[in-house]
Amino acid sequence: MAVKRTRQKGGTVVTVEEFLSLDRPKGDLVLKIGREQVSVTSLDRIYWPDEKLTKFDLLSYYLKVADYIMPFLQDRPAILQRYPRGIKAPMFFQQDLDSAPEFIKTARLVNQEGRELDYGVYSTVGSLVHFVTLGTIEQHPWHSTTKHLDKPDWIAIDLDPKRAPWENVLQVALVVKEVADEIGLEVFPKTSGSSGIHLYVPLKPKNEYEQVAEFARLFASEVARRAPQIATVERTIAKRKSTQVYVDWMQNARGKSLASVFTARAKPKATVSMPLTWKQISKGVKIEDFTITNVPELLKKGDPWKDFLASRQSLKF
Repeated sequence: MAVKRTRQKGGTVVTVEEFLSLDRPKGDLVLKIGREQVSVTSLDRIYWPDEKLTKFDLLSYYLKVADYIMPFLQDRPAILQRYPRGIKAPMFFQQDLDSAPEFIKTARLVNQEGRELDYGVYSTVGSLVHFVTLGTIEQHPWHSTTKHLDKPDWIAIDLDPKRAPWENVLQVALVVKEVADEIGLEVFPKTSGSSGIHLYVPLKPKNEYEQVAEFARLFASEVARRAPQIATVERTIAKRKSTQVYVDWMQNARGKSLASVFTARAKPKATVSMPLTWKQISKGVKIEDFTITNVPELLKKGDPWKDFLASRQSLKF
């Protein structure tokens, strides 16, 4: 069934600049972003109760970092993780859009169960704002674009600590860099915004998902071999030592995703998945250092991932 095209709700139209200058507005507005007019609703709804941060605060954050995050979302199918009542209320996943405004691009794709789904596609800042106003606090794009759906343009490794201390996560990240350096690959670190570190290797979209996943498996296994006391590729938590960080390579599959760089997270303190330098990893950094309230100002000092997309590499098998 085709996606039903819906009309945007009417209301007072404001520019991005006017929107960002508002003082905790209530109700609904229409946000003019370029040629698009996007309804933004329930602006005073509390999304982070403990921090008293609202939907307006979240939208403001994404508008401030739009130039940074959009290159990592552009033309990618979106896995919507919706929290319409905030982070302490029930959430749900949405991949199949039944309705959307005219300006939202969609892509009909077959999922892993063989079902045809109409994915929303990140195409403009307006599309991002629309998804956020649906309650999509976190942005979860595919690892590939609509132009090369079966060929990812990055490898994603998730360092998941579970019971392991944070210091071990940082040490495993440095082992990942060591292995990457030896085989001539550049790797970019970021906080997950949740509990771990994400490590991305930018790729030229030449290899199928299966090839990229096999490379990621071998890479992760080598990291675990070099640092067996603090790193493992064992999936079963009960079989891991309390000191071991899980080097998760298994998200490198068609239709899977990790939280995007620069995305807000539906976690306490409104943390952000923040790009890092290797110097920050070496000196020590914490997840809670980066939130939607301070990241826009921090980015004025520089973006550690500014060269990411210009650093796409070829895998060497």
